[in-house]
Amino acid sequence: MPNTIGVIDCTHVHIQAPRQREWEYVNRKGRHSINVQLVGDADLAITNCVVRWPGSVHDARIFRESRLFTEFQTNRPDGVILADSAYPLLPWVMTHFPTANTPSQKRYNNAHGRTRSMPNNTGLYCATQYRCPSQSPPL
Repeated sequence: MPNTIGVIDCTHVHIQAPRQREWEYVNRKGRHSINVQLVGDADLAITNCVVRWPGSVHDARIFRESRLFTEFQTNRPDGVILADSAYPLLPWVMTHFPTANTPSQKRYNNAHGRTRSMPNNTGLYCATQYRCPSQSPPL
């Protein structure tokens, strides 16, 4: 997509239950995790990473409290970041149409999805490669 400088998404990295504030790390699927925010570019390079939030924290909150958000609110980037519906629609963050009613909206959603899919897979790959040892399948 034109003017895309990156895609953003969060992924859950499973962890062993911590001893303190264990409940904060339980994600919506009932597993203990850290919710990691990643921004990737067209070259599949991770350009921004936030690794500090328990699994119960929503993607939008992680984004709103990130340095990236603060920086881009102050100094608008020369391009846009593509995001899913968990993120707010902003002048520099583009989400898809929840319901595509016109052919142009359908084309936009298709382009948005294709552009988001490659870097999004980078985060999924990283998350599966660095599992908690007790969560990994036996060799």
